[in-house]
Amino acid sequence: MNTKQQIVELSADMLRSSGFGGFSYLDISRKLGITKASVHHHYPKKQDLGLALCEWAHEWLQQGFEHFDEHGTSSWNKLERYLRAALKHSLGDQKMCPISAFYNDLAKLSQPMKEALIALDDYELDWIEKVMLQGMESGDFHRQEDPRALAALFIFSCKGALYYGRLHGKDLFHQTMKQFEHLIKT
Repeated sequence: MNTKQQIVELSADMLRSSGFGGFSYLDISRKLGITKASVHHHYPKKQDLGLALCEWAHEWLQQGFEHFDEHGTSSWNKLERYLRAALKHSLGDQKMCPISAFYNDLAKLSQPMKEALIALDDYELDWIEKVMLQGMESGDFHRQEDPRALAALFIFSCKGALYYGRLHGKDLFHQTMKQFEHLIKT
């Protein structure tokens, strides 16, 4: 892995642990054993690194969605796979979703970074909406409401439950998502 890739990979890990504002170029240089100037060489401004992290997050999501689509046996099973991955990363590894990690610093993000974050949100929402629609068409889901609204509700439920689950435990997450399952299957 070249230095530029190492910077992004380490930054992605720090992003998920501490948020975008929770690490500096000095932190990166120390952990990689390179100079701070080397980090600036590859990413002159932190916004540049932030945009690279948005690209990294898009690829990370894309790989996950492709895996869920390939191995999911039903629409709900695809969503369950998404939930298991979210639970593993957030509560198992004690890391935040990379998209959610940017939200802690939303007021400080540049407009190009906000636009990249909106694109990431839309990408995630598009995939879940597609799964909702497939579930409605196949009869897996009995709710025949707006699939985009249900996708948004799913994301809000999942990420909110993960957030609270970090303090209150996994049971809260499981109970919340069980309620969502009941909502769309009845």
